Amino acid sequence: MPKRSLRVIKWLGTTPVVAVCAFCGEQFKAPMSSLSKTADAQANLQRQFDAHKCKSADCNENALGVTREDADDK
Repeated sequence: MPKRSLRVIKWLGTTPVVAVCAFCGEQFKAPMSSLSKTADAQANLQRQFDAHKCKSADCNENALGVTREDADDK
């Protein structure tokens, strides 16, 4: 099971634009106002990630594209 961490999934040059929680799959978007500075965009995404609460372990399965039924079949 992956640890709770922030993973950037979309970049605009060297600036992170969209990131997800590796545990629950919740998505975070950097506001347009922070995109002019890479450090601002990164800090904004990190603040959003730090403030969020992972919903449950079932969310993790959905984020990975695996359902409980798929796991039971194996």
